[in-house]
Amino acid sequence: MSAKKGDHIRLGLFVLAGSAVLVVGLYMLGSKRNLFSNTMEVRTTFHNAGGLRPGNNVRYAGINVGTVEGVSIQNDTTVLVTLMIREDETTYILDNAIASLGSDGLMGNKLVNIEPGDGHGEPLTDGVMLPSTIPLDTDAMLRTLDVTNDNLAAITADVRILSERLTRPGSVIDLFSDTALASQLRASLGELNATATAARSATEQVSALVSDVRGGKGVLGTLIGDPVAQGQVKDMLARLQQFSDSLASAAGEVSRFSSALNDRNGLANVLTQDTTVAGEVRRSIANLETGSETLNENLKALQRNWFFRKYFKEKERKRVRDGGAQP
Repeated sequence: MSAKKGDHIRLGLFVLAGSAVLVVGLYMLGSKRNLFSNTMEVRTTFHNAGGLRPGNNVRYAGINVGTVEGVSIQNDTTVLVTLMIREDETTYILDNAIASLGSDGLMGNKLVNIEPGDGHGEPLTDGVMLPSTIPLDTDAMLRTLDVTNDNLAAITADVRILSERLTRPGSVIDLFSDTALASQLRASLGELNATATAARSATEQVSALVSDVRGGKGVLGTLIGDPVAQGQVKDMLARLQQFSDSLASAAGEVSRFSSALNDRNGLANVLTQDTTVAGEVRRSIANLETGSETLNENLKALQRNWFFRKYFKEKERKRVRDGGAQP
């Protein structure tokens, strides 16, 4: 009888312990689903729910304040999400708060984050619609990271190939390590520096010359800045032009004379090129000179003749009276 009584006590204790475990489990499950607390229904919309399920957490400032009650499609571009938030947590949440999708860790469950909004707002009421932001697409981010990894691998391979080429004998790095080449480059840079200095000096001189010209200094400045000098230069250029025209005309005449000399049928060509005619002309000139001398002698003899002496004396006296010069 005592053995049966002990079995009943042990059975009662076992049932009591099981009931306590069941009550504690139901309480914990209910507390997560807000079954044993007063809640407020709040709604928001997203363009993409991104794996959000009923029962996922709702967080405000990093603290769980409720759960997701339902996820439904509102239209072809909008997903309606219903949130159940505990009323004791709504004191600090205003109706201008912004809802966004997040995740519990890098690869954890999706959840809804509520962040304070800008400006002043009113406390939450049942059925209020919260604004939302575009969530971060983890899948798109992972795809972008995958493409980035591929590009980084290709760049790394190219850098490795470039490094191998640069370390080969005769490469650019090898040339830079050559001391003779470094000396030549240093000398070339010195020459370039000297050239740049000379060019700078020439530029300064040209600048000074231009300044003098603008200020009317020097011959060029006087010519440019003095209107009188400009007029004189213009007159001189006009005279030079006339002289050039005269030279051109004279050159034309000389050219025509040369052409006439080269003409076989012309008198000039006959006089200059035909030796026979030239000799005859010379003899004619000699005869003319001889005849002239003979004529002078005859005239002198005529003056001494008694028949014409009186005539010449009267002519001489007339020349003296008229103030004529002595012949």
